[in-house]
Amino acid sequence: MQSRSILALPVSVVLAATLAACGGGSATADESPAPVPTKTASATPTPTVEVLSATNLVSRLDGALKAQTSYDMTLDMTGAATFQGTASLQVVDGAQNMAMRMTMPEVGDMEIRFVGGMAYLKIAMLGEQFFQIDPNDASNPLAADFGGMTEQFDTGLSGMETAITSVEPAGPEETIDGVTVQPYTVVVDTTKMTGEAAAKLAEAESVAALPPTLTYTYWVGADDLVRKVSYELIGMTTTMTFTNFGAGTPVTAPAPEQITTEMPF
Repeated sequence: MQSRSILALPVSVVLAATLAACGGGSATADESPAPVPTKTASATPTPTVEVLSATNLVSRLDGALKAQTSYDMTLDMTGAATFQGTASLQVVDGAQNMAMRMTMPEVGDMEIRFVGGMAYLKIAMLGEQFFQIDPNDASNPLAADFGGMTEQFDTGLSGMETAITSVEPAGPEETIDGVTVQPYTVVVDTTKMTGEAAAKLAEAESVAALPPTLTYTYWVGADDLVRKVSYELIGMTTTMTFTNFGAGTPVTAPAPEQITTEMPF
């Protein structure tokens, strides 16, 4: 999935909370406060948001995302095949947790959770149980598939900095989930991506080689948080939406009675 490398859960979380309080004496019932001259309040100017560009896209979007402790997302792929999924990503005590639920034509409903360094897989043949996978267990043939999961969700936009050749506003502002966003057309020259980033992207998209350029549409809020991404590749249209920044669905491990370590395949 492209979301692993274009929009990712941050490795670290920056939490800043500042509370300023002002106090003063109040008039008693026997005292009348002195009249205070009133002035007509001047209009507060609307803050100007700098337009995103090829030179600042990575730093601004990555910086905004790294300040978030959690978010929810949806993924919809249409074309020769279909794929729908939802995911929640959360940082707890500096560790990344993820839960994804998806429906695939040949597999049916599937759920994957990654909590505390362990992966949990739930598929139809397991009923209500989750198969526990230790990504560090070399004896488990599935471990390699899950071993890079944390890397896939913490790469951010690494390797894309020099590959972004154009970032242009794409029409007027829109509203997504109650948030005003500006759509942007983002063009990526895949030949300028770092070798590692290009290889990961090709693997994620299940293609032997990337096309020379990729064109995305990003819908970005004034806070530099991406609310939606859409793009086309090899006849497939992929759309991702992002909501509940800082208030995503909590991600927890399955209950002990729901966990099995018996290989289901």
